[in-house]
Amino acid sequence: MQIWLDTLDLPTIRHACRLGLLAGVTTNPSILAAASQAPEAVLDSLLDIQPGLLAVQVTASESEAQLRQARRLAARSERIVVKVPAVGEGFQSMAALEREGIPTLATAIFESRQIALAGLLGVRYAAPYLNRIEQAGMDAAALLQESQQILQRYGQRTVIMGAAVKSAEQFLQCARAGIGAATLPADTYRQLFASTPDVDAALQRFHSAWLGNPLTAASPLFMRE
Repeated sequence: MQIWLDTLDLPTIRHACRLGLLAGVTTNPSILAAASQAPEAVLDSLLDIQPGLLAVQVTASESEAQLRQARRLAARSERIVVKVPAVGEGFQSMAALEREGIPTLATAIFESRQIALAGLLGVRYAAPYLNRIEQAGMDAAALLQESQQILQRYGQRTVIMGAAVKSAEQFLQCARAGIGAATLPADTYRQLFASTPDVDAALQRFHSAWLGNPLTAASPLFMRE
């Protein structure tokens, strides 16, 4: 499963790059609007800091305007994936862009039918909002499993990208469902590496045992310098 980051936090992006985990970075209008730089500068920075893809969302709701924005974004870099809301004229826009060879990501997904339609249109990625789906009282895990089964049954190329992942458990829901990608905010990404009291206690026992034997404590093979 690919890991994408849904953040402008550069240290977090660098960390994922160093580990070789990062497939790309996603943005949305809220993220770009919260930045202290113009959108063009932010996007250039995100392209420079990591070698993967960069997902950028159109802000128009009418198809013709979406297409104009998408083409300008695609012309900026071949690594940009254009995010389009999976509603109304957005489906028409994604179909046209995919025919032009511009990769798209269907966003603002709350139902399996949106993913099924994205699959029929050959959309590259489809991003259900997991945390918001759960907040709406729906079963996000069931949606992932159902949608993945539909895409596999018909051999469609669309990759489900779990989005709005707010916990390690939701990340594991993505893994259990066998979907192709998940995009994580910086806080959720850091949760994946966090310790627990049980882990801390086990490591402390190892440390105490090691220091309790003069032969191991003085071993040159395990010197810290």
